[in-house]
Amino acid sequence: MSFLMSRALARLVCGHHRHSVLSVRTCSTQTPATSTQTPDSSTHPTLSQVLDNVTSQLSAAQVPEPALSAQYLLSCCLLPQADLHSARPVLAQDWRQAPAQHLSPAQATTLHRLVQCRLARMPVQYILGNWDFHNITIQVRPPVFIPRPETEQLVDLVLSSLPPPVPGQHLHLLEVGPGSGAVSLAILSARQDLLVTCVERSQAAVELTRDNTSLLGLVDRLEVVQGKVEPGAQLEGLQEEYHLVFSNPPYILRKDLMALEPEISLYEDLRALDGGAKGLDVILPIIELAGEKLPKGGLLMLEVDPCHPHILPTKLESLDTSMVVDRVVEDFTGKERFMVLRKT
Repeated sequence: MSFLMSRALARLVCGHHRHSVLSVRTCSTQTPATSTQTPDSSTHPTLSQVLDNVTSQLSAAQVPEPALSAQYLLSCCLLPQADLHSARPVLAQDWRQAPAQHLSPAQATTLHRLVQCRLARMPVQYILGNWDFHNITIQVRPPVFIPRPETEQLVDLVLSSLPPPVPGQHLHLLEVGPGSGAVSLAILSARQDLLVTCVERSQAAVELTRDNTSLLGLVDRLEVVQGKVEPGAQLEGLQEEYHLVFSNPPYILRKDLMALEPEISLYEDLRALDGGAKGLDVILPIIELAGEKLPKGGLLMLEVDPCHPHILPTKLESLDTSMVVDRVVEDFTGKERFMVLRKT
């Protein structure tokens, strides 16, 4: 499934509602409005005609999901100028609610700029500047990895595995590779008794996680530690023990990277995707770290490639840790997408 799923559809598939919103809409492409197919005063194309025109442009350029992309771009350009950099998310069908049936010159200029970005294969999420995830809306910006709809199930998996809240007590969780912070922030938004520490190697991702944490008002419950989880690494700022560890790590097999769409290969940090020859280069060190930080019976939850449930169990025997596979969980497309490991 393409990772551009309409926000409304994503909420139907995963059954979640927005907690709070924030956004930044930027695009570096600058082109004169005259080169856009802007409505001239004698013709005044309707919004539906403009939408058809943009869809045709994107389709002719073989941009994936041209109709859905066009709806998001048109809806975005119709925002009041004061809202273009505000905390207001854009839905694909918003253009249908516009009070006017034609674009103003300023809106046409904005739409032209957005279309040029999409023609350059910039992901819609980056163009809009925000995206819904589970029960929250977060900022997204290149090159930080855009959270995918299936990863919302990792949030549910973590939440369903935690014991009920106890008044006056906190559970401390550890995430490796938060990227935008989406998973941890969705978890924290769902339960008030949780604290999360995130380990992230990318400076851009560290900054974005902190920005999203601040804008969602969760600074006092999430800490970001910059560092790389790898064999022999000494990470400062971590506790001796965590109740649960979770991660959506780089797990794509290197041979599959060449098949990635331009939206991914041109704009997203490939370090967040490249899992090495077998997709396990980052997963195995995470398992070793979890073995050090979890109590007996503690759980590690991983999003993985569908091949990993078949090859990872034999790898566990060679690790200096007592982790075993507890269960494998399918995503909503029926693929084996999540592995739960338990410390024995």
